[in-house]
This record gives sequence, structure tokens and C-alpha cells, in this order.
Amino acid sequence: MDVDNTHYNNRIEGGLYDDIVRQLMALPKGVSLGDATYKDDFIRDTNIHTGNFAYKCRENGAEYETVLVGEILPRPCGTKLSATGNHYIGTASTPNVIDDKSRVKGVIALGKPTQATEMMYITFGNQIATLDDIIQSDIEELKKQNKDMNIKEWTAHSGTDQTGLPEYIIVNTEQLYAVPKATQQAMQGKRARVAKKTISTPNDNPDQKEKETSSAETSGKNNTQESAITTNTFYEPTILPDYGGDVFQHVNAKLRQLDIRDVDNELIAPQNWYSALRRGTLVMVRATLHAFNWKERRVYQLNAHTIRVMDTSKLEMEPVGFQGNGSDYGASASTSKSRASDAMAAVKLGKREREE
Repeated sequence: MDVDNTHYNNRIEGGLYDDIVRQLMALPKGVSLGDATYKDDFIRDTNIHTGNFAYKCRENGAEYETVLVGEILPRPCGTKLSATGNHYIGTASTPNVIDDKSRVKGVIALGKPTQATEMMYITFGNQIATLDDIIQSDIEELKKQNKDMNIKEWTAHSGTDQTGLPEYIIVNTEQLYAVPKATQQAMQGKRARVAKKTISTPNDNPDQKEKETSSAETSGKNNTQESAITTNTFYEPTILPDYGGDVFQHVNAKLRQLDIRDVDNELIAPQNWYSALRRGTLVMVRATLHAFNWKERRVYQLNAHTIRVMDTSKLEMEPVGFQGNGSDYGASASTSKSRASDAMAAVKLGKREREE
């Protein structure tokens, strides 16, 4: 990957990199992935119906959510941020179309940040070490049970040699497409309840009424601004520049607004995702951990529920075009309010400009 050193001046020693690491270190024990210890901070939970694994906090039994940081890598490293995402499209003779039931996710490969300081270098390595601890523990368990499984890890190697230490972390987004709830209700012959409103009486205090009106107007303006784009917003899928063709067979499904945020913690609209999450972008991710089991296969997966840009990239965007990819083993999205969610929102970034 081409690197212009001047683009990373705000990430060097004493700059953005170390600011981020210090804030990660200040989080409650176990929230930062690099600081977490498997079986001490979080444990495995097996679904008795499916046999799949989720991970929960050892302290309170809640779903474990963690925060990690990394730099987005280009497509050859595993990033699949496109309209087809990680969906396996099949072949020309036997196409596997994307319809309303298809579970399509984006995939982002994270690597060690460019010109990382010692603190950032150690932090990224510790994130991989935490994920590897889970893998190694499970491998030991399989050996004791005399079982042999084909394992797909949540980390990856840069080359064909798989014997060395992994260098990348693979993160999946939430589902790109879904049928809006209102549409589902309409399809089922249901409709939303009619809400009642409060009637103001003539004896209301005029001054109090004026204050309430003023407050309501201010609140209304704020709500209008906030409602312009939320994680409940849906779009026509064609807003993505590479959406189109016979592979897409959506009828009622729409494109979801994922919780992808810029450096100011504002949501990024889908038409800007490819630019905002281009290679070289430094991001922080709030994610949950999962493992999916079949008879002889196990897939480990990190599901991102919030992706926040910590520093933009000035590298050129990769060409937007049709991409054929592998299949999805997704889990349901997490909408819970958690320590990890609070941590993401609380991260503060000083205003910095890269030198040209």
C-alpha cells in the first residue's frame, strides 16, 4: 500500500495514536479487546439449540461487547465493503441471487495502523492475542474430545504461510438490507396504533404554557435535525453506486443505516461509506464475538455494531465495481446499551489537520 509519510503526522508519538491508546486503557477492565482476558473478563456461552457460541461478561452474564482499533486494509487483505458484501453470488449457470431473505454483510479487514507508535503497536498485537487465546483454548478442548474440525478464525495472515502469527482482524458489519418493520406489519395486515394526545386546559398557567411551548419548539427542532438520519433510517438500495444487475432481487428490503460514524461521532450516510471507510482509515469498532458450529466446521466471527472513524485517509479509493464473495454466517444485531457503547461515544478527539 502506498504511503505518504506526511499523511500520518498527527498519528505519531504523542499524537492521535497514543491519545486513543490512553483512552482505551482508561476504560473499565475488559472492555478494550487488547486489555481483556478470556475466562476472566468474559466466557463462552453455548446455545443449547444450535450449538453455536456467544460470549458473555463473567461479571453479570450480559452479552460481551468489546472495543478494538485498527486501520482498514484494501480488498486483497479481505475487505468486502460493497453492495454484495460477503454474499456468495454463485456462478453464471447457477446464480445465488440476493433477495429479501438474504443475509448480506460488509467485511472490513483491520491491520496494524501505519507508522504505529510503540503503544499502538502493542495494543493492536494484544487484540490479536486475546482473540487467539479463545482459539487456542478451543483447540485444546477439541484435542481432549478427540475431535477434528476445520476452523475459520477471526484473524488472518498476510500471505499464504498460515503457520506464523496472524496480522489482520476480520470484522463483519451488521446486515446491509432488511425489510422495514412498517412494511412487515403491512404485509401481515397490521398497522401502528393510533397514539393519544394531551389536551391543554384553559386554566393552564400562561407563563408555564409559554415555557413549555418554547421548550417543545426547541425540542422539535432538535428532533428534526436528529431524525434526518438515524440508525432506524432506510434507503433505496440504489443509493449504493455498485447496486444493480440481475443478482439483486429485492422486493421489500431496503438498505439500512448502519451505525458508522465520522470523527465528530455523526452518522455517515450509505452513499459516503466507501469514501469514508477507504483503505488507510483509522477506525474504532464496538463488536460482539460469535462462533458458528457445524459437524466438521467452525467459523469465528466479530460482528461490528458501531464503526467510528478516528482519522480519515487520503489514499485513493479503490475502484467501485462488482465483487463476488463468500457466504455469510451472520448473527443478529446487538442493540443493547452497554459499557462498550458508552465507551465509543465518550472517545474524544482533538481537532487535528494533516500536513500536506
